Amino acid sequence: MQVALVRLSAIGDCTLVLPVVRALLKQQPELELHWIISNAAYSLLKNSTHPRLHFITIEKPKSISDYRALKKQLSPIKFDAVLAMQASARANLIYPLIKSTRKIGFDKTRARDWQWLFTNEKIAFVDEHLHDSFKRFAERLTHSTLEVTADDWLIQPSEDSQQSVLELNLPEQFVVINPAASKLERCWSIENYVHLIQQIKKQYNMPVVLTGGPADLDKDLAEQVEAQADVINCVGKTSLQQLAAILQKANICIAPDTGPAHIANSVGTPVIGLYAVAPSKLSGPYLNKALTIDKFEQAAKQILGKELTEISWRTRVHSRQAMDLIGIDDVMEKLDTILK
Repeated sequence: MQVALVRLSAIGDCTLVLPVVRALLKQQPELELHWIISNAAYSLLKNSTHPRLHFITIEKPKSISDYRALKKQLSPIKFDAVLAMQASARANLIYPLIKSTRKIGFDKTRARDWQWLFTNEKIAFVDEHLHDSFKRFAERLTHSTLEVTADDWLIQPSEDSQQSVLELNLPEQFVVINPAASKLERCWSIENYVHLIQQIKKQYNMPVVLTGGPADLDKDLAEQVEAQADVINCVGKTSLQQLAAILQKANICIAPDTGPAHIANSVGTPVIGLYAVAPSKLSGPYLNKALTIDKFEQAAKQILGKELTEISWRTRVHSRQAMDLIGIDDVMEKLDTILK
């Protein structure tokens, strides 16, 4: 069976797809899976190989010529099914290019940008974590329950990336804080990060390493924290593989709703997730639900004036006041469960 899977991004979302891919290949020995993925996400997952997993790496299509090139690349293969795990305007235009009689997509509630026009089968809507929705694609394909194990989650950084991280001379034990998310409204305040770092030093005498990507928001927040606290700033200085290696070495990772939280989740490092703008039950670090701090319900009540029963699945609390509901004591309480 030849199956195409489309999930180009985001980095964190692709880490949630990987265990589904591994479990599916394990349970279906006749299946060959072709994952159409962005170059960035592939750079993180490229060592997560399998004899029947074939990565098709692309940049996100931006022009008609990009789609034509992709069509030519895919034309030699007659697929038995497509798992349309990404619903976005650019991704949706990929589905007509893939030859297949079965194209499985999201239900209408979750199928953004008219994805349902490009698929002929739908998974059922459930108010669930994104990883669980990805499992539903595999179960719809095979008409059987998918069993995902802890080993299916693990991302192994390359030996080169691990060696390069050793050359950074990081402490033997340390806490990672990843201050930034994709949007400022999802980030905790600089003041809270600084006070938390001071508490970690005082209570556990452990150094703090800042991680993050090359985006201006990531670097700006890290510089502001570094100006007020004693930290090791690695923000914007690592590849995704090196970031994974740092997170793997860390004792614990503290992060808002962002890709590095999911990377830490997938390298076996405990994650304290900071959630208030969106509910963690939809996108939190999946294997660390007990450590996640979720103030979404409180934010909905105080800022939107709504109970959870009154808001839709897509509702988000677009306010930095939401993240202010997470207290330093909330985080220290979670740290105690790990570091004590």
